[in-house]
Amino acid sequence: MLASIALAVSPLANVAQTLQSTTGQWTLQLGKRTFLVLSLNPPNGQSGVVRGTLARPTHFQTEDAVSFSNIEGPTEVEAILASQWRANTLSFTVQNPKDASDTTKYLLTVKDDTDAELQLEDVPLAPLKLKRVSGIVSVSDDWRVGERYSPDDDAPSNPEMRKIFAEDQRVRQSYPNIDWASVSKSDAIRRAETMKLLNEGNLHSGEDFTWAAFIFQHGSGPDDFLLAHTLAVVAIRRGYSDATWIAAATLDRYLQSIKQPQIYGTQFLTPDGKVTTQDPYNSTLIPDSLRRQMKVPDLASQQGQRQQYDAQRHLENKITKP
Repeated sequence: MLASIALAVSPLANVAQTLQSTTGQWTLQLGKRTFLVLSLNPPNGQSGVVRGTLARPTHFQTEDAVSFSNIEGPTEVEAILASQWRANTLSFTVQNPKDASDTTKYLLTVKDDTDAELQLEDVPLAPLKLKRVSGIVSVSDDWRVGERYSPDDDAPSNPEMRKIFAEDQRVRQSYPNIDWASVSKSDAIRRAETMKLLNEGNLHSGEDFTWAAFIFQHGSGPDDFLLAHTLAVVAIRRGYSDATWIAAATLDRYLQSIKQPQIYGTQFLTPDGKVTTQDPYNSTLIPDSLRRQMKVPDLASQQGQRQQYDAQRHLENKITKP
């Protein structure tokens, strides 16, 4: 008899525990800004019906449920109309406060005391990563026009990536007196270390991706340079405008590596006994106005750079002659 009572009570206890695990406020943070607040009230009795609200900006766009753009207020608060449990997942429906016929269904899965996942039902997007919070919290209202936001916007730069980049720069400080055979070997090690950080998801900030772009810009073939260009583009997307030059330089180097003309003019060659050249170079494709946007010198300045390199090399040759 006692065993039977214990078995009968256990499911109710599990329901109560599950309900308790969802109660409270859950937020989606995009860096330091709060994008979404899900507030779940304690249910009445053991029915399992959960009430509450979901608050978010009125307008936004996302292609992957990871980064968000065109975010505009005001905050819209949608009430939970209905809910039901599907195993350990709470399915609930919210209603547009301006249109009663406009409803949206979500699935909430609590992972532990602090983490949960929220997914639009029947929509092929990754789940949103929510965090449980305490105290009074509200959706942010300081979204900037034209900016893209993601959860790790305020993530600090990786100190290991910073160290790798610093070493990459250090071994090049003695130019032109560089042991390139030794540098080439250490470059390969730094690329492997950077790829490991990238594969493990340990690069977050615009600085991280910019430093990584430089590492692969010093690679050995087209794939390295194309990866470097992609890393630079990601850095720009992360809001790090300092990556614009390396984005141009990586594309130029990639084009050169596949025997195509560079288009920005970031790559200079100084063959022995000959004047400095940028050839092959399609200098007419990109106007100077776009070069300036990419933090690349205009054509007149590039001509000055070539002359400066030749003058410097001429001086070095005079000094080194017996």
